[in-house]
Amino acid sequence: MVCLQLRRRGFTLVELLVVIAIIGVLVALLLPAVQAAREAARRSKCTNNLKQLGLAAHMYHDSFKILPYNGHPQTGGVADRQRGVSWFFRLLPFMEQGPAYEKAIFSGDWSLQDGPSPNTALIQSLRVDYLWCPSSPLPKTKVLKGTEVQLPNYVGIEGSYYHGGTTTTVSSQPYTDHHGGRSTFNGAVSISEFPLSFANITDGTSNVMLVSEQSDFQRDADGIKFDRRSSGHWGGAWSCGAGARNWQQNVTTIRYPIEGGFGAAGNMNPYEPNIPLLSAHPAAVVAGLVDGSVRTVGKTIDFAVLTALSDRQDGNAIGDF
Repeated sequence: MVCLQLRRRGFTLVELLVVIAIIGVLVALLLPAVQAAREAARRSKCTNNLKQLGLAAHMYHDSFKILPYNGHPQTGGVADRQRGVSWFFRLLPFMEQGPAYEKAIFSGDWSLQDGPSPNTALIQSLRVDYLWCPSSPLPKTKVLKGTEVQLPNYVGIEGSYYHGGTTTTVSSQPYTDHHGGRSTFNGAVSISEFPLSFANITDGTSNVMLVSEQSDFQRDADGIKFDRRSSGHWGGAWSCGAGARNWQQNVTTIRYPIEGGFGAAGNMNPYEPNIPLLSAHPAAVVAGLVDGSVRTVGKTIDFAVLTALSDRQDGNAIGDF
């Protein structure tokens, strides 16, 4: 009787390496698609965040007949400093944060920089997810004198340094007492001296930005990263800074193209008025308009169109963007 012994044959080393190489190629081909899908989901969440801010601003207007504003000018000395709340804080009752708003004491130094604040415990615990872009690599919080505060990735549009629809014509409506007029009140988010309603958006609520992004680092000529968003000084999301006077928080006046103007006038410190729009999304920032809609704005948008979107009353037609 002849016994046949079957020999089991495995992969040779060469065959194994070929299989690994094929798998590697497939992964390399699929990875960009996976990353693109993830970024699309993150941008969708960012869009929804801005949509919620726009809806909250509309409900605020329905309740008070004005748009949310960014506080009162500071008063008092260091020992009894009074610095008010940001426009973000005013929206809390309309973003499912009514109990937090009701706990607030509207006095003291909301920036936490100088005077005492009766709101440190509230600020320490207050976190609103709608203010964080999921694509942002920036820190979500900052510790100020032992109190951890939220840092948002969004910023209110206070106006345009240039008359809307232009690139070199300086606006005729500056805050004359603020940084030599680098900040203006021709945008949708104003201060207590200049409360605005929808009627003041004479260019049309679908043609003017209310809020956009500062969700990425600024970079210098050597590529070194700086966190220079308009919420990055004292007070984080909940302080207006010094209101209309020495410095401000959570609003910006457009003076430079998107991601532009690093280290130039008004863009040297996070409390200055001309921090540009910044986005961690590729090729575009997301912006909420006064009518509550949300648009994607290309980072290479014509600068005259960007200034027109930032000026509520320039009277110039908005081109494609």
